[in-house]
Amino acid sequence: MSSKKIIIAAFVFIFLLAAAGGTIFLVLGNFEQLSEEGLTFEKVPGYVAVDGVSLPIARNRKFSHYMFMDAKIVLKDRSDSDMVFAELPFYRDMIMKKLHKEKVGREDGVPGIDIRAVKEHMYKTAIELYGETVVDGVLVTKMILSSN
Repeated sequence: MSSKKIIIAAFVFIFLLAAAGGTIFLVLGNFEQLSEEGLTFEKVPGYVAVDGVSLPIARNRKFSHYMFMDAKIVLKDRSDSDMVFAELPFYRDMIMKKLHKEKVGREDGVPGIDIRAVKEHMYKTAIELYGETVVDGVLVTKMILSSN
């Protein structure tokens, strides 16, 4: 290697060290000021997946077929996800019972599923089990018609 390349490499290395040192100095120099201002951090919402919920579909008061649904429970704070996940079997059981009792078909005569009613049942069940301080909503992410 030529001496010119060695000098350039040394200059680049020294420049990068100086830049890193300056950055660290600026961050640590303002650290006390930043800590005294009392920065607050917003809570980040989280999700817990509820996959494979079965919905019985009836036509003329007779069982027709099942639909399988995937959903997510929207949490107000991501740190509550472990607690929600631990209680998920109870939630799945409660939602399964409720959706098998209630009609999930549309009431306006249009054939199909009333997704808004399904979401409302799931949301009310989540509030009942976890509380309003934990649950922010329910998202239905996928619905699949079972093959009979």
